[in-house]
Amino acid sequence: MIIPYEEITKRLDSTKVNKLHIIAAIIGALGGFLFGYDTGIIGSVLVYVTPIFHLNTAEVAILTSGTSLLAGIGALAAGPITDKFGRKSLLVADGIMYAVFALLSALATDSLLLVLWRSLVGFAIGADTAIATGYISEFSPKKWRGRLAITQQLMIFSGLTASFWAGYILSFSANWRLMLGLGVIPAIILIALRAFLPESPRWLILNGKQDKAKDILRKFGVNISNDEQIAPPQRELTFKEIFSSKPIRTAIILVGLWLIFQQITGINVILYYGPTIYKYLGLTGPKAILNTAISESLGGIEYAISFYLIDKWGRRRLGVIGYGGLVMSLAIMLLGLRVFFSGIIFAGVALVFTAMTLYLLFYHIGVGGVGWVLQGEVIPTEVRGRGAGLLAALDWFGNFAIIFVFPYWKAAFGVFSFFVLELVLSVLALLVVYLFLPETKGVSLEEMTKVFERGLTIQRQYNATSSNIYYTEKRIK
Repeated sequence: MIIPYEEITKRLDSTKVNKLHIIAAIIGALGGFLFGYDTGIIGSVLVYVTPIFHLNTAEVAILTSGTSLLAGIGALAAGPITDKFGRKSLLVADGIMYAVFALLSALATDSLLLVLWRSLVGFAIGADTAIATGYISEFSPKKWRGRLAITQQLMIFSGLTASFWAGYILSFSANWRLMLGLGVIPAIILIALRAFLPESPRWLILNGKQDKAKDILRKFGVNISNDEQIAPPQRELTFKEIFSSKPIRTAIILVGLWLIFQQITGINVILYYGPTIYKYLGLTGPKAILNTAISESLGGIEYAISFYLIDKWGRRRLGVIGYGGLVMSLAIMLLGLRVFFSGIIFAGVALVFTAMTLYLLFYHIGVGGVGWVLQGEVIPTEVRGRGAGLLAALDWFGNFAIIFVFPYWKAAFGVFSFFVLELVLSVLALLVVYLFLPETKGVSLEEMTKVFERGLTIQRQYNATSSNIYYTEKRIK
C-alpha cells in the first residue's frame, strides 16, 4: 500500500510527545552548551590574555570576533553536507571539532595560535547552529515544535552561565588556560551522546531510506505498518532555485533580518565584553566577571518563561516583547552611563548593571531562542540544511561585525555613543518584527511556505494552523 509523504508528516505532527522526543531534543541542542561556553568564556579570558600577550586593539578585536567569522563560514559549509549525508553525521562531527580545537586553544603559546584555534572552535559552533534546531523541528509534533526547538536556547544560556562562573572562580588564579580547556569535557560527553541519536525521519524519507525511516517513526510514536510504502515528495527546489521562490525568499529575508538584529543590537557586546565594560567603569577583574555572571545566571527563569509561551503566544508576539525590552534596557544603559560620567559612580554602575540584567532577560525570553526556532522551521525540508545554514551564517556574520567594531569604537568614541547606535538598531528591529513578521506557530513544516507566500506585507491580522492559514494585510505599494 502506497501512502503519500504528506500523510506521514501529518501523523508525525500529531503524535504525542514521548521520552525520545525530549531526549533527542536535549542531545541535539547540547551543542548550544558548547556554543555558549566557548563564546562566553572569551569575556573572562580577555581580562588576562590582553596583558600577557600585550594585545593591541586590533588583536583584541580579531581574537574576539574570529570565532564568529569562522562560525559563519562553518554554517555555510554545513548546509550542503547535512542535506547530503544526514543531520546526525554532522552533529557528531561537530562534537569532535569542539573537543580538539578547545584543547588546542588552551595550549596556545602565543596570540597567533590562540586566534587560530579559537577561530576553528567557531567553525564547529557555526556548523552546529546551522542544523541543530532544524533537526529538532523535523521530528517534533507541531504543537510542541517551538518548545522542543527552544531547548537550544536553554543550552546556550547554560553554557554562557557556566563560562562566566568558571571565569569568576578561575579569575583568582588568573588561569585562562583552564578557562578555555574546560570546554573539552562537555565536548566529549556530546560526542558520546550524539552517537545514539536517531536520524531525522523526514531526511530519511527524502533520501529513499524507508526501512530506517519507518523504524524511527515508530519510536517517535507514529503508527505505520510494514506493508505501507511512503511516496516521497518531488524535489521541487534546488539551492540555486531557492531565491526564485517568493515564499522562501521572503522567509529568508525576514528571519535573516531577525537573526542579524539579534546579534548587532548588543547581546554579544554585553556577553563578550561585559567584564571589559565593568573594568572600564572601575571594577576589578573578578568583580567585573562576577557582575556579568550574576546577570546571565537569571537566564534559567527567562528560558522557562519562553518555553511556556512560545507555542501559546507564538514567535511574533514574543519577538515584539523581546525587542521592545531591548529598547527599554538600552535606554536605561545610556542613562546609567550618563550618570556615571557625571561623577555619580555608584548610581551609574548600578544602573548599568540593571540595564544589562534587563537586557539579558528580554533577550532570552523573546529574541535569542525564538530566532533560532524560526531559523530551524521556515525552510522546506529538502533544502533545510542549506537554507538554515545560510540563515545561521547571517547571524554569525552579524555577530562578527558588531564585536569586531566595538573595541575600535570604544577606543575612538567611547562606550556611550556605541550604545546609542545599539538603541537605534533595536528600534529598527522592533519595527521589522512588528510590521512584517507573520506567525508560524502551529504550522506544519510542509505548509510553512504558505505563511510567507504574500511576500513583504504589513501584518494587520494573522491566524495560522496546519489546515487553515489565512491572514489579511496591507500590501506595501
